[in-house]
Amino acid sequence: MTKKILSSVAGIVLGAAALVGSTASPAAAVGGCSKTASSDHSVSVKCTSGLETYFRVYGYFCSTSSCSYLPGSLVGLGGTSKVTNAGAYYSGSWKVKGCYVTDGC
Repeated sequence: MTKKILSSVAGIVLGAAALVGSTASPAAAVGGCSKTASSDHSVSVKCTSGLETYFRVYGYFCSTSSCSYLPGSLVGLGGTSKVTNAGAYYSGSWKVKGCYVTDGC
């Protein structure tokens, strides 16, 4: 498994972190993120603060052969991003990546 997604949020706000291909300043980090729902096969996260315009949740899902972070829906700040995978089980872990443009997440 290749972990290319670095995050400023992993269940709680951890501060700024380097994003793939760029660097985020502390003020740019997406914040106010909390899990709004989860099940065996999905997780939803809402983020309410930060300077970045969009964000996407990445849920950690495991199947019988491997585990990996899978991307959820891209939404605007204040919305709820959800990732669902019927073929794998949600592990309880999630991360968020924020971006300024829709192709940055």
